[in-house]
Amino acid sequence: MLLSKFRPHYVLVFLFAVFAAWWFYVCNRYFVLYYHEQMQLFRFDGLYFRLYLNTPGGISGYLGSFLTQFYYYPVAGSFIIAAILASVYLLFYNVCNTRRLFFIPFIPVVLLMMSFMNIYFDMSMALGILFVLIGFKYYMIMSQPVRYIVGLILAAFMYFIAGGNVLLLSLMIIIFEIKHKEKEHHSKKQYKFLYLMLLFAWSALLPWIFWRIFYIVPLHEAYFALTPANFLFPTVVNNALWLSFPVLYYIGTLTVTKMNTWKLSERKIHIINYLLAFIMIICSVYTVHDRRRELLHQMEFDLQIGNWKSVIAIGKDYPTINRRVCYFTNIALAESGQMPYRMFHYKQIGVTGLFLDRQLNYFSLWNCGEIYYRLGMIQEAEHNAFESLLASPKEPNAQALRRLTLTNIARRDSATAEKYLRYFDNSLTYRKWARNQRSHLELAMADSAFHIPDTPIPRRYKDFFINYHQPDYSLLILLESDPNHRLAFEYLMAYYMLQKNIEQTKWCLDSFFENFNYQNIPTHYEEALLVYHNSMQLGDDFFTRYPVSQETRERFSRYAQAYKAVQGSKRNFEQLQRQFGNTYWYYMHFIEPSTLKKNDEQNRY
Repeated sequence: MLLSKFRPHYVLVFLFAVFAAWWFYVCNRYFVLYYHEQMQLFRFDGLYFRLYLNTPGGISGYLGSFLTQFYYYPVAGSFIIAAILASVYLLFYNVCNTRRLFFIPFIPVVLLMMSFMNIYFDMSMALGILFVLIGFKYYMIMSQPVRYIVGLILAAFMYFIAGGNVLLLSLMIIIFEIKHKEKEHHSKKQYKFLYLMLLFAWSALLPWIFWRIFYIVPLHEAYFALTPANFLFPTVVNNALWLSFPVLYYIGTLTVTKMNTWKLSERKIHIINYLLAFIMIICSVYTVHDRRRELLHQMEFDLQIGNWKSVIAIGKDYPTINRRVCYFTNIALAESGQMPYRMFHYKQIGVTGLFLDRQLNYFSLWNCGEIYYRLGMIQEAEHNAFESLLASPKEPNAQALRRLTLTNIARRDSATAEKYLRYFDNSLTYRKWARNQRSHLELAMADSAFHIPDTPIPRRYKDFFINYHQPDYSLLILLESDPNHRLAFEYLMAYYMLQKNIEQTKWCLDSFFENFNYQNIPTHYEEALLVYHNSMQLGDDFFTRYPVSQETRERFSRYAQAYKAVQGSKRNFEQLQRQFGNTYWYYMHFIEPSTLKKNDEQNRY
């Protein structure tokens, strides 16, 4: 009795949903959940809703953004994705009617989980597929005369809801009608043929008609909105997902009549299904999971919340050399006061790891402004944030809007700050944040000395154009305007040291070091002074003005001996690297700074 009520596909989908929730929360929290939540700002207002209605599939887009806002809470976000995956499976399972081969409808669900790893694939695409399956399920249970009329109405309705996925619906309807041709009288076949031709033509004309009358979008988007064909960089997985539904539905209809001829027991068939599903999950996770990408997004997230310890730890253990990793690590080292003491304990690739090139895409513009924001160059930080807002891949997003709010409060521009704050008033997750910032704005306007907690101090400097190719000029102008700007000084010292420009390093030390209250000369500055002393062949009176610690001088002597022993000996080099790989001397002799003009373009971003 109990065995007859047993539904093995329910067990499969439950276990898979639990795994999917765990996988997105633990392994893809920053790349999937954090990224998509930050790339939008869902708002409960009529204008925001109407903006979605102006595009094909606007209902799916709006509901997808509504669900995505809950990614702000990673546990909720992971369970939402798991629920969508389970719903797609259960719907497609009922559509296919493959009771014994229940792993077949599991295939597109695995592809859907993999598709979430594409940054251009968001919840609205998954909802478009879900709505198509719901519409098709109800179409199947209708009687023949009624569904011919309903099919045409459903196609128009589905285009409005799910955009280009109406083509997927029409294809599955055609397969369904062809499959049932043997059950009909000969006199009705002509009507079915005319209906299918009309449905095909109607589905092909719908996007053009809506494009001409309602939507102000490119014609290509009118046809393929919310489908992989409209992605900037569609993957094989994305295309396979979209095509798998009609293909597997057709395969499922062919296998239904053959399953009864199998002589395998139900228990063996269940084991085969579970085994195939398990293999699919393992292969999919192995194929699409990119731990380095997840760590990189985690560094960016931790940098925003000021978790310097986490940023530095990830930067130290990151498996490859990456420019953005060096960039984030150096910012965290500087903000935590460790740059003069421990900078060379971490991977360094030259000055390209201190500043990023400015390119016209969202990631470059946003990350490029990060260091200027930390340096207190509020105008330049606002400039980069505004341009990244314009280059946002989806809509005015929470990440850029928050930065623009803070920069305008810092500049005491109340009108512009209030304009950005109004975006957050109708947001569920950022409403409280907006109230706090509005109180900060009131305090800032009342008190010129007020400073928002946990934000950089705005710096005053004379107007100038940012030279992105020579950032040391910006640092020099900052120090000329404010000789006590410690972060600018340490970044300028790091810039010259990473350039291996030892004379400029000493000049910078002579010009600005006394403006700061260092108890002793920081370790890496001592190492640079010893390089200068050795290269200029100066006497011991040099140490009267520059009191390099005896410990550092002795370590330099040991390094010099180890360096002489390195020639032609791999074992001696490994020993030197192990003992002195965290010194400026090792960087000077053995690290070639990246110029990004050779074969090291992979270090770029």
